[in-house]
Amino acid sequence: MQSINSTAGWTAAARELETVRADRILEDPFTLCTDTERQQWQDVVVSVLGYSPPVVAIRARMGDEAVRMAVEDGIRQVVSLAAGLESRAFRLELPTDLLYMEVDLPALLEARQRRLAQAGLSLQPGCRRVEVAADLSGQWRQQLEDAGFDPTARTLWIVEGLLPYLDSETCHTLLRTVRDMSAPDSRLWCDHVHPDVFTATHYSPVLASLDELGVLWASGWTDPVAQLKAEGWEARTWTVKDLARPQADNPPAAWMPPVPARADTSDSGYHWLIWAHTA
Repeated sequence: MQSINSTAGWTAAARELETVRADRILEDPFTLCTDTERQQWQDVVVSVLGYSPPVVAIRARMGDEAVRMAVEDGIRQVVSLAAGLESRAFRLELPTDLLYMEVDLPALLEARQRRLAQAGLSLQPGCRRVEVAADLSGQWRQQLEDAGFDPTARTLWIVEGLLPYLDSETCHTLLRTVRDMSAPDSRLWCDHVHPDVFTATHYSPVLASLDELGVLWASGWTDPVAQLKAEGWEARTWTVKDLARPQADNPPAAWMPPVPARADTSDSGYHWLIWAHTA
């Protein structure tokens, strides 16, 4: 899990690049990445591919909509696993009776607090936000409950940018734990990669760089619906490429404006975006 720390800053850098685009689909004024992380994202990904992959921004924007939908449906407990440098609890207008729990390694949570302070940001979310320091590769359920998690309440679980870095067995254990902690009619918003990305010729230089840095993806799913069904979830999936030109009968078209048609989506068929509920 420790190696995932470094990618949180890269993800923030990608959101920052999206925010300054004229055709942006996400605006995030609180990205909190460092100059080093901006440069690493540029060197490892953008310079190699010739663009900043849109999956980070699209995933974040759809995650925003997943939170809004859950709130509108009466869910008042959100748990973001491996929250990283995400600023969703600050960016969105959330009800005061919502408990928004952010789980990550202690060092990353401390780094985010430092960066907020250095940026002169004293942010107060509208909801009740609670940070939970825990290692998701170990035992973390008790820490969550000690921090106020209610296992009898419907929950929206957010697992963004984490599953690809876990091996198959760790993925299974994590999702089974989440399912076991979920009250009826709970929701899950997550993402994963398709194994074909590991053999995609144009993406191989990026994978080589990630491997050198010790943050290479460790697993992928060919059939997320079947995989999640085995873990007790009913799921629907899309790829980023599916969303580039949403159709009228495609539910995400109702969640967000159409994704701008871009030339930089050649890798986007390899990345699953997943919306699920308890079976």
